[in-house]
Amino acid sequence: MKKLIVITISIFIASAAFSQTAADVLRYSRIYYSGTARFVGTGGAFGAVGADFSALSVNPAGIGLYQGSEFSMTIAPSVEGVRTNYLNQMNTTNVVNVGMGSIGFVFTFKPPVKTGSFFNFNVGIGMNRENDFNSSFSISGPNHSSSILNVYTDKLNKYGGSPSDYPFEIGPAYDASLIYYDSTARKYTSDQPRGGAYQSKQVTTYGSINEFDITMGGNIGDKLYFGLTFGVPFIRYYENSTYSEKDNGDSIPYFRSMYYDYHLETHGTGFVIKGGVIYRPVNWMRIGVAIHSPTWYPNMYDHWYSTTTANYDSVLNNNTQNSPVGDYYYYMRTPFRAIGSLAFIIGNYGLITGEYEYVNYSQAKLNSSGYAYSDINNEIKSSFQSWGNIRVGTEWRIYDFRVRAGAAYYSNPYTQSGIGGARYTLSGGLGYRIKHFYTDVTYQWAQTKEEYYLYNYAGMVPSTNTLTTSTVLTTIGFRF
Repeated sequence: MKKLIVITISIFIASAAFSQTAADVLRYSRIYYSGTARFVGTGGAFGAVGADFSALSVNPAGIGLYQGSEFSMTIAPSVEGVRTNYLNQMNTTNVVNVGMGSIGFVFTFKPPVKTGSFFNFNVGIGMNRENDFNSSFSISGPNHSSSILNVYTDKLNKYGGSPSDYPFEIGPAYDASLIYYDSTARKYTSDQPRGGAYQSKQVTTYGSINEFDITMGGNIGDKLYFGLTFGVPFIRYYENSTYSEKDNGDSIPYFRSMYYDYHLETHGTGFVIKGGVIYRPVNWMRIGVAIHSPTWYPNMYDHWYSTTTANYDSVLNNNTQNSPVGDYYYYMRTPFRAIGSLAFIIGNYGLITGEYEYVNYSQAKLNSSGYAYSDINNEIKSSFQSWGNIRVGTEWRIYDFRVRAGAAYYSNPYTQSGIGGARYTLSGGLGYRIKHFYTDVTYQWAQTKEEYYLYNYAGMVPSTNTLTTSTVLTTIGFRF
């Protein structure tokens, strides 16, 4: 999936020194296994079928079912649309993305003289896409009960300290005179303590998680297949957002508008170990089991900054303030996974397959040499839950052609009711296969609904965001 990054239960205002939140960790923990058109066309339920390069990301034992060497490459252009509903104001945006689904080689080594039950040993090398972050959305509507400035002033009044202690949001807002200290009331306040402005936010994100995999495995007696994958995932994530409040009705004294522009860039390289087996008790059935270790990212890096602009009824008072630039290295661990798969092979006619994936998102964790992230790690444990993902698919053969269909359900990762976050996919495709060449085409539809809070404040009404992605995957492959 191309997941929209929605900060739903995390605090909108980052701390003075760190930009990382529980929502960031969830973003990098959710995996949607893109890849070859055949794999996606059957819903990604290939853990017990094997002999497909993308299946090696799910169950490495699938490499044992290759009978010869192979190269495959997949392109996956997509369109992601986001429909938002905030205070009954609707907005729709679309983003077109051209991405690579997978590219890989599998090499088969057979013993020169067949002895015993060991049939072959295979090695696979290549890349599979695991998540896509390309998205854009817009939220807007009138809010007559609160302002983001309430968050700033409440934070100062409740926890104390100086505005300069929060240099990425409160400090610039104070320097731009959006908030000020009322010496009579002895507290911080603003020109719109009860809201009344027209609020909007535009968010554009892009990037991906691509995993480079080295897989080794073999075939014992055409009954037991085994495999081991060493994966190196690469995270690239970019976010640019503009939050604004405007006094469209000229009802707020002195104040005309404010803008908060935020930029975040995240990079990380990790490693994961995956092991699996596939057992064929009878010719028409295959049973697959796979375990994925937690993914460790020892060198996560964030780069972020913000700009706050205030416009007043008097042009002479307009003010723009820039935050410092934040740079921080830290450690991240995402959860382990366990996957059980079952496939029924209907002779030379087709197959039906399904699988269940267990993942506990509350096991994710942040850490660094200078900060323990105890508050965020506690939020991860309390906000996210363990559940499962279900994938099913089928493929049928008509001479040299293949017809496929699949579906998947990725469960809601949140413990709090009403947030949503479940993802549904439907897919279908065609394939053409001859001895040394094949090509496959698949269409996949995916949808997620989530709540998005412009900021964290009592009584704040969230925007309901509906993300719909249409992807067309095309794979070409050569056997040799």
